[in-house]
Amino acid sequence: MQLLASRADTCPQKGLSLSASEPVELRAGPRLSRRRAVLFALLTTLLVLGGLEFGLRIIGVQGAPDRTTTWFPDHILNPPFVNVDAGDSAAGAWVRAGQSHHFRPFAPGDQPNSFRIAVFGGSAAHGYGVLEPAAFPHRVEQLLQEAVTDKEIQVINFGTVAWSSQQLLWASRQIWDLGSWDLIIIYAGHNELLELSSWKTYMSASEHRRYTRALLWNQRLEALRLFQVGRKLLGRDREAQLLERALQQAAVDAAVADENLQGGLDPVGRIPAQQLDQLRAIPAEQRARIGPLERRYAARTYRHNVGKILDQARAHGTPLLVINPAPSDFHDPISFPYPGEEGARFAKLLDAGEDLMNNSDWEGMERNAMEVLASHQDARAMYMLAQSFQYRNRFAEARDWYIKARAWTEYPNRVVPEVSEAIASFAGLDGVLAYIDGEALFRARHPDGFIEYQLVYDHCHPSVEGNYVLAGEVVRRILGAQLESLSSANELDVDSWVDRGRSAITERRAGDPRLWEWDGRDYSGDNVVYIADFQGDWRNIRDAQEQALAVDNPSAMDWLWAGNGRFFDYELPAALQAWEQALTIDPGLCLAFANKSWALRMVGRRVEALRYARAALSCAPDNLEYQDFVALLEAWLAPRPQ
Repeated sequence: MQLLASRADTCPQKGLSLSASEPVELRAGPRLSRRRAVLFALLTTLLVLGGLEFGLRIIGVQGAPDRTTTWFPDHILNPPFVNVDAGDSAAGAWVRAGQSHHFRPFAPGDQPNSFRIAVFGGSAAHGYGVLEPAAFPHRVEQLLQEAVTDKEIQVINFGTVAWSSQQLLWASRQIWDLGSWDLIIIYAGHNELLELSSWKTYMSASEHRRYTRALLWNQRLEALRLFQVGRKLLGRDREAQLLERALQQAAVDAAVADENLQGGLDPVGRIPAQQLDQLRAIPAEQRARIGPLERRYAARTYRHNVGKILDQARAHGTPLLVINPAPSDFHDPISFPYPGEEGARFAKLLDAGEDLMNNSDWEGMERNAMEVLASHQDARAMYMLAQSFQYRNRFAEARDWYIKARAWTEYPNRVVPEVSEAIASFAGLDGVLAYIDGEALFRARHPDGFIEYQLVYDHCHPSVEGNYVLAGEVVRRILGAQLESLSSANELDVDSWVDRGRSAITERRAGDPRLWEWDGRDYSGDNVVYIADFQGDWRNIRDAQEQALAVDNPSAMDWLWAGNGRFFDYELPAALQAWEQALTIDPGLCLAFANKSWALRMVGRRVEALRYARAALSCAPDNLEYQDFVALLEAWLAPRPQ
């Protein structure tokens, strides 16, 4: 009380004042704990960044564009389905769809009484090794058309060799300009490792790991505008840096042969991703190898890109059907050598596998494989181990090791287990009509659960029989979904159709001249040979057809075959002329009428197609196919009740 009184005596009436000589104790305010200070700083930073992000979006800064690279530049720079050919007055307008003799033209815009399906994928969907009629999209069209007769089923094959989900996303953004779509089928997954496999030819292992991780981070952050601005201001793409480095050394390297390229093993030869054809390949034993990081990138990339395709499809009210592609268990894997004396010893162990197999030394194969696997996850060793188990009837173990060999192989065109899981993750999502496990579908056809060449004729491409099996399951799922637009569908015995088709195509001993059944394979030898699409086989077929017309008095069948070849070579007017010339020589060649009808139907000219279908039927009244052609076209052209 005395202290308070003495201080009060010094206070004027309007306030309190202390004497200058009296010490004043200054007390600090309450301090934030370290934890709260950090949280406050983080919150402030997030608010600032959020404000900047919001501002960038307001002023129109876009997120990252879709990542699209290519390993065959002409595929992406000259896509096969955006070229709209007006043709001439005899051919009409049509869209050129289909790559490399997989011509499936269709009329632009929406057509009445039709159900249109787009098929996206790589070479497996494309039908590598055969012409379009033997590919699975055409088989889907055939079977679904048997069930639905009041609408034209149009299954447009946009499958393109070497395309991964990156290119599928790029392409899917453009199809809506061509008309509406009732269903999109995605049969892809084999090529998700192509980009990384291409780059590891030219990057050290450490560079490749950093590059792959950078791609993953770019994928996570691509939607952020701040990230895009930062990349433009502070960094450059790794591809640009490598290209600059390559160009600087181009003068030195141009005259030097690249002895590090592995003939038949490097997936892209002299044209890697982004056309960096001046880069020098790294010696095989020093390269990065496909492992969990790369497979994780492949799976995430598929899920990321196909997720965007699903978003587009949902926005247009179009369902999606996704298929996990089937590999072959028995296509030899690839592994690069290891350095030093140890690498030489491992190579000797692996190279001995063939002799051990020829001598039925299954235990020796297992012993050699296990010795390599004790040090390295080697695909060749895994494959050898799988073979040793299979020949001793240990089928479950053999299947497991075949799958592991596929996961670790350096050959990039394989669907690895992680990508298969990513594909399966779309099952049951809103907008997904169905998910088909093609691998399980094919394994169920073998008594021991293997996928043999009977259904997949090389590492990833379905055989002509495999395409029947796949198409049957696709149609089963489509009809099972009970789409309102297909409410008129009749019941089908899908299994019988598949079995009949497989039997018919395996019994063929010559090429089928029916335009809708010609598979293009070579029947001249003891074994039927698939077309090597980009090794000149198709060009040889076409040259032989045209040379047959250059002789004196070519036959009507020569002209018919030339018409077929011209059609699948995108030469529709010339094909129509060839079939007409065949009829001039032989008016009784009924198939020329039918082929012409089928081609005209493809481009939407139903009235003319019906006229030629009737001519074919008049020429061969007992032909059931011609009867169906006429009935279908009449149904599609019939006026619909209002």
